[in-house]
Amino acid sequence: MLALLLALWPSQLRAQSEVIVNQMVVSTATVKDPMLIEFFLRSSLIPEDSVTTIQFVDVTRNGFGNDDVIICYPSGKYYQFFASDSAQRMMKRWEFTANKQLVVEDQDPNVLKNMKAKDNIDKATNWILAGLLQELNRNYKDLPIKILFERDARGIIKFDMWGYNPRPGVLEWETPPPPPTVPETSYDMLHVMRIDTLVYADSTTYDQIYIYHTVSDTVYLPVRRDFSQSAQADSLQYQPGLLPRPRKKQ
Repeated sequence: MLALLLALWPSQLRAQSEVIVNQMVVSTATVKDPMLIEFFLRSSLIPEDSVTTIQFVDVTRNGFGNDDVIICYPSGKYYQFFASDSAQRMMKRWEFTANKQLVVEDQDPNVLKNMKAKDNIDKATNWILAGLLQELNRNYKDLPIKILFERDARGIIKFDMWGYNPRPGVLEWETPPPPPTVPETSYDMLHVMRIDTLVYADSTTYDQIYIYHTVSDTVYLPVRRDFSQSAQADSLQYQPGLLPRPRKKQ
């Protein structure tokens, strides 16, 4: 027995390596009305009592109907659903109250922003997808990848990302580019700084030269005046560096 297990062990490892765990997004429909619950239980011959909620799971992904799965709560038991003609006609009218699905070619996100939309809802959907693609293209550089995002009324966010290449350099954060400038609201600022510069030019400094004017003249001594008086008068009139005053005629 042990030898048989050892012989099968390599094949089991090979089989496990070939198993790919993935996710599948399917549609569900929840019914809480007591009359509708009783109608579906009886038409499908489901042997359960005290059911408060039933949930239909579109496992065939072709609309609710035969071969889908029905879950009863609070028991949580699963049953394969077989719809009667009246139940099938009712279920064909079930559809999402708000459902937007975009299937577009992988392209530049700006093409989605400029895509013609019939209303604001379509335009908002295009821009949400464009914003997602911009961040995805910058931070993940490979194919494929799958993303599921949920935000409920409680403020809880659920984000699933799977089926991607986790190698370094492929899934790696990259610094976002600076925001684009808008000509109508962005202006280039020019800062002007004025600097006064004092320039010292080469100059030649000259010393002050005092020129003393020397006057030579003949002094005539009058006979009636004393020599000392005449010399004193001449010293007052002839000062160094000054032009002589003209003498008054006697």
